[in-house]
Amino acid sequence: MHISWTVFPYPGWRAKILNLPGLVIDRKEANIIDQYDEYYSTDIPLPPPPPSAGDDFGEVANITVHFLACNQIFITYGTIEEGQQREYWKQFAESQKLCTPRPSIKSMADYRKNKAKLDAIKAEREKIPQIILPRYIKQLEAEGKLPVSSQK
Repeated sequence: MHISWTVFPYPGWRAKILNLPGLVIDRKEANIIDQYDEYYSTDIPLPPPPPSAGDDFGEVANITVHFLACNQIFITYGTIEEGQQREYWKQFAESQKLCTPRPSIKSMADYRKNKAKLDAIKAEREKIPQIILPRYIKQLEAEGKLPVSSQK
């Protein structure tokens, strides 16, 4: 499966509107904001669904991609597993430990105050090696559904 997604890490941060006729935003500020947008994509194998995920005929109704913190994803099948929300919150908490939390940025003043931290977080996120939970990768490798990587 090929998955692509975009992260807009500071949704409350908007470029100021210039005092000109019409709706004209400050392009300089907009470009600064846009440099922190993150684009990701991955190709991952789909392991066969567990028997509990199917309906009465053994067919899976859907595949769900869960977007977690720190550019991690997790995949589940069917409708029965979807009711187990506690497990997803545990996975989200696990994924949050992989990177530094982002500061709240809503204005250029916040940006100037936190620019060094924003740049450090951006560099850190670019270096996170996995985009699916490492535990999930290990599970797939143990089941022989992914080639074991030689780099550790």
